[in-house]
Amino acid sequence: MNRSSDHRPRSARRTRSAARLSWLVAAATLVTAHGAAAGNAPSTTEPPDSTSVDLDPDATLRIVAGSTPNQFDPCGTLNGSELSYMGAIYAPLIRSNQQTGELSPGIATDWAWSDDKLELRLTLRDGLTFQDDTPVNADTVVESLNQCIELGNQNVPGLSAITADGDQVVFTLDAPTSGLPDLLGSRLGMIASPRAREAAGSAFGSQPVGAGPYRFVNFVPGSSIELARWDGYQDAGPRPAAVASIQVSIITDPSAQVAALTGGQADFGYRLDSTAIASLQSSSDVEVFVTAGVSVTDLNIDRTRPPMDDVRVRQAISYAIDRATLADVVTNGLSDAISVQPYPPGHPFHFDDMDERYPFDPDKARELLADAGYADGLELRGVSLDGGTFVDNGVIISEQLAAVGITVTFEAKALPDATKSFYDDHEYDIFSTGMNSGPDWLTIYRRLLATSSAGNAGNVPVEGGDEVLEQLNAAYEQADIVEAIRAANEVYQEQLPIVPLYFSPINLAWSDNVVGAEAAFALNGEADYNSLGIAG
Repeated sequence: MNRSSDHRPRSARRTRSAARLSWLVAAATLVTAHGAAAGNAPSTTEPPDSTSVDLDPDATLRIVAGSTPNQFDPCGTLNGSELSYMGAIYAPLIRSNQQTGELSPGIATDWAWSDDKLELRLTLRDGLTFQDDTPVNADTVVESLNQCIELGNQNVPGLSAITADGDQVVFTLDAPTSGLPDLLGSRLGMIASPRAREAAGSAFGSQPVGAGPYRFVNFVPGSSIELARWDGYQDAGPRPAAVASIQVSIITDPSAQVAALTGGQADFGYRLDSTAIASLQSSSDVEVFVTAGVSVTDLNIDRTRPPMDDVRVRQAISYAIDRATLADVVTNGLSDAISVQPYPPGHPFHFDDMDERYPFDPDKARELLADAGYADGLELRGVSLDGGTFVDNGVIISEQLAAVGITVTFEAKALPDATKSFYDDHEYDIFSTGMNSGPDWLTIYRRLLATSSAGNAGNVPVEGGDEVLEQLNAAYEQADIVEAIRAANEVYQEQLPIVPLYFSPINLAWSDNVVGAEAAFALNGEADYNSLGIAG
């Protein structure tokens, strides 16, 4: 019997899955906006499944992952594929539920704003240590945070200082930053041992040391990662390790993914190829889950020079793309959720009336091109990540743009080469890639709209972007946050610093012996290893 039917994101089956996600996120958002500021959210360290299934504590969990990380330092250069591992290795200052964004205690037991919202105080747990026996206290946490910020890949808007005051960590700000607790539930809040970072230097990303339930063992780039239970783990937000070790095989070939999961070589898989999911859905031995999150495919834009510095050209490209056909073909029918705003349908930060901003309209595209001075067409230089999804997006988009007079061929490159040639060397106009930031709104909208964003090639200001971010940073009540996010969406849709395409399907597959699998899906497309166990 095919047991995947309740989780397909299309037709009536999609409605049930989406309704469940919508309810979870809606409830969590209220807690995040109101309860989190006072640190009143409950701790969540329950075992991987709330049922009475006995777990095998000596088991090895074997995972197939369809993408490979570059390194494991949350403060280093990231590609999004490392978040599952980091969530197991590090304990967060504030724990963020990966499905809902709900905040709960991590290393910090509670947190509170000053009356003027320019100081956030976090009270830390007593008695914690890092995996190298360095104590986890206010002094070492402040040192770790400052090390992280000095690397230049993470920052806090309006930050004046981070200091220790007894058992408290104090963030002092020059201007309000309402999303700071959510930011501390993401990469910035994954606290690394300052002694280990100091000793390893630039090699820390391949020798990570945190205070989470699993310790790093080994990494063979492009091939495998191994984690093991850390016996010294004490409650710091994440669930305790439910298995003795986790062995991850990086497999990108869809046939090999299917063979591993159906042949007993793997217990759990995620970020699988859409053709692999199609095959697994017919298997009686594998459960399949598919839904949508905040992970999107997109065209990043270099706005430093003509023609992409003209908003009419960017809008013409957006009108020229048939997103529904693109999503259907590239995902083999797994996604029908087009993206013209950052959050998916069913999410409280998704606005249904904004979905019609860029219908497929080639005539409108030609009109905009003519207005911009390109009535006879134009030629663009394109690059894509070398993953199948991004290459396929580039092929189809090239055909659709050609129909309105835009000629572009995408050159496929591996991540390091693609990002360097696009962001640093400015060799290309558009970049077929994706974004899986969040689920916190501060991370998402800063990446899209901030002049200083790492995703902003050349750091060209987005008209209205920094101003609407100020509005977001000053919003503390739920109604104000929703209003500011709507305003941010309006700027995003009008200016198109990137051209969004469709929400990538989040997919998981697992065998009968896995416990906690449905709780493991993350809204950004990754997997929560701490939710997983093996039945005894």
